[in-house]
Amino acid sequence: MSADTEASPDGARPLGMLHVAAIVVGAIVGVGIFFTPGSLARAMPSPAWVLGIWLLGGVASVAGAFVFAELGGRFPQAGGLYVFLREGFGARAGPFVAFQYGWLQLLVVQPGSMAIIAIVLVDHVEFLTGALDPSLKTTMAVGVTALFTGANLLGLKTGGRIQIVVAALKLGALALLVLLGVFYGDAGRIAQARSTTPEGGPLTWLVLGLIPVLFSFGGAYHGTYVAGSVKDARRAVPRGILLGIAVVLVGYLGVNVALLGLLGHDGLAASTSPAAEATALALGPLAGKVLAGVIVVSAAGILNTICLGFPFVLYAMARDGLFFAKAGELSARTGRPAAAVAMQGALACVAILVGASRVDVLLKGITFADALFQGGVAIVHLRLAGTPLPPGVLVRAPAVLAWIFLLLEVGLAIGSLAGAPVESAYGAVVLIVGVGAFWAFKRGGTS
Repeated sequence: MSADTEASPDGARPLGMLHVAAIVVGAIVGVGIFFTPGSLARAMPSPAWVLGIWLLGGVASVAGAFVFAELGGRFPQAGGLYVFLREGFGARAGPFVAFQYGWLQLLVVQPGSMAIIAIVLVDHVEFLTGALDPSLKTTMAVGVTALFTGANLLGLKTGGRIQIVVAALKLGALALLVLLGVFYGDAGRIAQARSTTPEGGPLTWLVLGLIPVLFSFGGAYHGTYVAGSVKDARRAVPRGILLGIAVVLVGYLGVNVALLGLLGHDGLAASTSPAAEATALALGPLAGKVLAGVIVVSAAGILNTICLGFPFVLYAMARDGLFFAKAGELSARTGRPAAAVAMQGALACVAILVGASRVDVLLKGITFADALFQGGVAIVHLRLAGTPLPPGVLVRAPAVLAWIFLLLEVGLAIGSLAGAPVESAYGAVVLIVGVGAFWAFKRGGTS
């Protein structure tokens, strides 16, 4: 099936560059930036380390965004990274590597990400309402996940419009935090030494710091998932990805400087809701609650983003005969792979029930799995380096950016496995099971 029609039964492509940029912003600016600064500050020995890790994570994200942008222009088809891996590793190895990516995303990365987001959403509801019973919080997290899974079946146009509105709201929240830092922050706090030194040394701090930072920066590739539904995808997808990542990078660095100026390193390290607490400190409790409400909406938006994009990976797998055939069927009314959306949502609910009390376990568990295939995408780019770009593709990423991205992702995978072997083992086990699943689907078990 051609790239022009595979994501829609009637060949319509309702999304454009701004939708892609909004998906990138929506996927990256989910909830990570609102809780990660606190966990990062607890693991880092000084403000310089905090800002340095954010800058390093930003360099990796920009390098990755250029890689995704070029490959998105080369392969403007539904499924994004799955398609890159399938095409980039050749006819023999490509389908297997791509299947393993989709399999791992389905069972580990996407459900884990959705679970983290839903749990943080409920944590900020608790900031608004006061203490909630743990079992009620788990029920609420499952409920909101199920709600957005169902709502996302309304169609691509509806989902795209929601995405632009939510992305604008998120950027407004980041801008507010930066302005608070400018007008109410103390520049002396930004350089003020931390009162205690965390365990470990530079290598430990580097690995433990990059895990939450790269999680917070992760998501630019979501813009490639919907390429089959984007008008003039060879141009719009790369432009949208680069526009989105540029906006996020500036915003993230500004927010972290602002939080250090408002709370100081010790205050930031002690906070579980640093953005809301910093706002309350500057403008009063009511303002803090307003920002907590914005974070709740932001978390809801990232759930919408994941529901919008990743099911197209399962759709592409099913169209290749490597997944259940039902996942490869699009609704004639909405253009959505309904079975894939529902399956993803159900697995996210399971992840919440299993890991609701340990967000850190979910975060560490998905990092190893995701880093493996992010590195694989960099290898695809390097394999294609020097080959002619298809007509209309505007972005060619220098090979050095792919090498930077590859080395950081490989280092992150190794560091995650060494630093969190138990949590990372789940991803490794799923990968091993995926070998058998690949052959089972390949032999015809897709009905």
